[in-house]
Amino acid sequence: MSTFHQLVRDNQTFLLSGHENPDGDCLGAQVALSRLLQALGKVPRIVNPDPLGKTFDFLQRHTQFDHCRGEQPLPAFDVAILLDCSTLSRLGGLGTRLRTAGKPIAVVDHHVGSENGDGDACYVDATAAATGALVRRLFREFEVPLDVVAAEGVFLSLVSDTGWFRYSNTDAEVLGMASELVAAGVDVGAIYDSLYRRQHRDSAAVLTSALQRHRFECGGRLAIVPLDKSVMERAVRIDFDTDSVLEPLRSLDGVDIVALLKERFDGTVKLSMRARTDVDVQAICKTFGGGGHKRASGATMHMSLAEAEKAVIAGVARALDGSGVGSR
Repeated sequence: MSTFHQLVRDNQTFLLSGHENPDGDCLGAQVALSRLLQALGKVPRIVNPDPLGKTFDFLQRHTQFDHCRGEQPLPAFDVAILLDCSTLSRLGGLGTRLRTAGKPIAVVDHHVGSENGDGDACYVDATAAATGALVRRLFREFEVPLDVVAAEGVFLSLVSDTGWFRYSNTDAEVLGMASELVAAGVDVGAIYDSLYRRQHRDSAAVLTSALQRHRFECGGRLAIVPLDKSVMERAVRIDFDTDSVLEPLRSLDGVDIVALLKERFDGTVKLSMRARTDVDVQAICKTFGGGGHKRASGATMHMSLAEAEKAVIAGVARALDGSGVGSR
């Protein structure tokens, strides 16, 4: 039995958490793992660094999500489990509090290098398409059947990190799992509508404004989109996911990499990168202290937006020169 499995069996109360601004993979995996722990007679609580956004509030019909900022008390727990991230630094202030709590930290994650994070026990596979896929494996290993709530959580994880089965990580396991989850009762149309068909009426204007800021670098192989605070303020006001600009630009002929730079209110810049060809954007983001996957990665850059633009363009140019991907 692995250290992770033993930690689950030997303890009773669990605090489930994930990275700041949790995405569909993080939240879906939390839903599913919460149901698994309940089925095992355990007591889980989900506490994230940030509240649930409107996009994912449909999950609240069956699962309680809490968030913790400042010094408000945390629920009692024996073990903290990080999902879809492996370092406490990605939880902001909540991560600092979990570190000082002195309780065991477990990690369930599919990002490269996650076994080297802050976990005392890890359940990690960087070849898995989503963290939720790993939680599905845990159901089998603990011999617990999926219920419809857990199935919805795993399905949300899969569609979030495979782009609704369009990305290259859509493998046989993913498609087999999707079939199983639909058979378990997942309403695919309802999830799609909840995620994508409830946008604020100003979303089209914000998306247009963001896309208009793109430009091409590195001989047209890099599409870079710098979003300053004025755009980000509009996006935050209507709970608009600015990462939605990535896919339209990645669909353009000749573009190998898309880089989205978001100026944050704390003076940092959030970088999100996507690759279309065999270019390792995880390696690029790693030079800025970030990480992720070969074709989808990110980082927090402690510099101005203008400095971040220059640094990213230089990093991409170096990667393209040594990538072996043919010039266009």
